[in-house]
Amino acid sequence: MAIVISGPGVGLPPPQNLYPTELYNAPDDFASNYQTLNAGDAIQLPATGVNGWVVDTGSYSFLQWLDPVTGIWRTHNPTRPGPMFVTSDGFTRRVVNLTGCVASAIVKDGGSNWVQSTTTITANVGGSTWAAVVGGSLSVSTVTAAGSGYTMAPLVLIPAPPAGGIQATAYATIASGTVSSVSLVNFGAGYTTAPKAVILPSPFDPNINSISQASVTLVLNAANASVITGALCTNNGAPLSTISALTLTASGGSGTGATITPVVIQTVASATVAAGGGGWGVAAVPALVTTAGGVPTSTSAIVNPAIEMTGFKPRPAIINVTTSASGGISAPVITDGGLFAGTATPVIIPGGTLPTTLASVTLVMGSTQDTVLVQPL
Repeated sequence: MAIVISGPGVGLPPPQNLYPTELYNAPDDFASNYQTLNAGDAIQLPATGVNGWVVDTGSYSFLQWLDPVTGIWRTHNPTRPGPMFVTSDGFTRRVVNLTGCVASAIVKDGGSNWVQSTTTITANVGGSTWAAVVGGSLSVSTVTAAGSGYTMAPLVLIPAPPAGGIQATAYATIASGTVSSVSLVNFGAGYTTAPKAVILPSPFDPNINSISQASVTLVLNAANASVITGALCTNNGAPLSTISALTLTASGGSGTGATITPVVIQTVASATVAAGGGGWGVAAVPALVTTAGGVPTSTSAIVNPAIEMTGFKPRPAIINVTTSASGGISAPVITDGGLFAGTATPVIIPGGTLPTTLASVTLVMGSTQDTVLVQPL
């Protein structure tokens, strides 16, 4: 068993900035505690053994893990979590700056007559790569047994699909101590047979020792048997110079009619004042520009928010402006460009006075560099 030697005066290992000594495509022996990532750059965290890493993802980067079910890198919440303790096996954890890069896609229309073995999805710019999933989404057939004695909603556990599919998730609703309904949140994709779900009582339910177990029957959604039910981003590609230029196209066999909308991670790259207005504040209490929106606007036909990122929680931007004596705004300075999965809309907050003339700000969405902490322990 390895023992960590520690004591007064024995600190963390210093940064070494060694050139990687491993063979090509092996995890680097990364040992620099601060690193700047340009858009699209990533650090694959080396194996940690008994120790680990302190990771701070900065302002615009993500900690990701390689999902064994879908085979894609999954993204954590975009809020600034602060330093995190992370372990790694050398291959399945990374820190990545995805600003300006495509991260996922929404199946707006799955089309028809698609076959898993021949269906492909291609990007016209950026070099991102994709895997299509055809069929295999789920629906709830019936609550087979309502059970009894529940005082808290039980958990609904659904097995994963074969590798390359999308995990389905669901929750239960109770009424008068029984399970009245089971609702799917992620409808899944790539299931070849209907999985057997388990309804598991909450371990904190006061009645856990007297609960009569409920059960539910799930079925494959027959209407989706030959439609595209998932578009998995297997490589994010390069940051896009023009975000709106990216399109995804499905092809293969006799399939037709699919509409797949890319979701690009973006920040406010620049801001300009189009109209200064009046009455927006005074020099001592200036106006502030922030943002609203910034989420995907496309609607999913299949509904897998965990993968399609339709549930992405944006971080609003903070843009400081100078306010003149007449209350006009000018000279925007981006303090925090925010983090979004769609185009953000500027919102001007007055500095305590009543605006007399409208002001407007134009935002350009794009990418930025970021500095992250990856300190070995």
